[in-house]
Amino acid sequence: MLLRILKSNTLFSALLIPLIGILFWIHNFQTATMVDLNLVNGAMPLYYLVFSFFKTQTFWQVFSAFVLVIFNSFFIAQMGSGFLFLKKRSYLPGIIYLVTVSSLHELQALLPVHMATLFVLISIYFIFDTFHKKVEITYTFNAAFFLAIGSLFYLPVVVLFPLVWISIFVLQKDDNWRLLAVPVLGFGVPWLFIWVYSFLTDAYAKLWNELITMLWSRHNDYLLNPYFLAFTAIVAILTTLGSLSVISHFLRMKVSSRKYFVIFFWMLGLLLASALGLLTIDIEIVALSTIPVAYIVSNYLLFNEKTILKEVFLWIYLATAVFVLIFYV
Repeated sequence: MLLRILKSNTLFSALLIPLIGILFWIHNFQTATMVDLNLVNGAMPLYYLVFSFFKTQTFWQVFSAFVLVIFNSFFIAQMGSGFLFLKKRSYLPGIIYLVTVSSLHELQALLPVHMATLFVLISIYFIFDTFHKKVEITYTFNAAFFLAIGSLFYLPVVVLFPLVWISIFVLQKDDNWRLLAVPVLGFGVPWLFIWVYSFLTDAYAKLWNELITMLWSRHNDYLLNPYFLAFTAIVAILTTLGSLSVISHFLRMKVSSRKYFVIFFWMLGLLLASALGLLTIDIEIVALSTIPVAYIVSNYLLFNEKTILKEVFLWIYLATAVFVLIFYV
């Protein structure tokens, strides 16, 4: 059965991630097009710095994006195994992330969100590592710091900043005002450096104008695309089933697992609210929102109950992803 293969924790399962990635990206490798900076939304100074190395190399732009997505997929899979908040160790979360992101042609490019996703994952790692560590200043600072680095690649990452504060109450249960100030310091340091650098290089006005333009530009037309809505509906059904699975097994989970899923639900809520409420958010937000979705859906699929129904849902999900990949161009 396909589900049994995908949810295993073997070398073959690990190899499935790059293999699936190649199958989804192979057409884009053959017909790669240059990224148009005028169409890239949310791009920040650190993205422009990285993009400058590949601005005239179309193939390497696509290949670099592919490597980033594959690496992020492995990171997601390993974090699930490392913190043991899923029922069993599995590469399934990474596979779900990879398939969902790779099914959308718009995301098969060297976009700022792929670089930002890596730093968001590092931030989540530090957030989770604060569990049972009262007044953990260092990791809390690091979580906010890396989140800020991510926002300097892709601006909408800023909407996740409250997640660091939320994690203090959920994981550390501490209301010490000094600890609450730590995220502000951690998030502010990279931004302060960028503003000072832009001021010293006379790029202050340009950076400010770009921020204003990004905040007031409309980029949410993708929400009405029928192909996107069809795929979103399937993912939403799986996410709902996964959420119900978490709730039904909540009291039987380890305390740490419960709290980690609370963080994921908050993360998903922040991202969905920003995607639906802010006109400037574009389809790249899918790459970030798929992080919690991958874990929630995996938690549902990894339980050994109603396996036939889960197998059917998995096939529908994969078939829809392939359909969107082929027809949503």
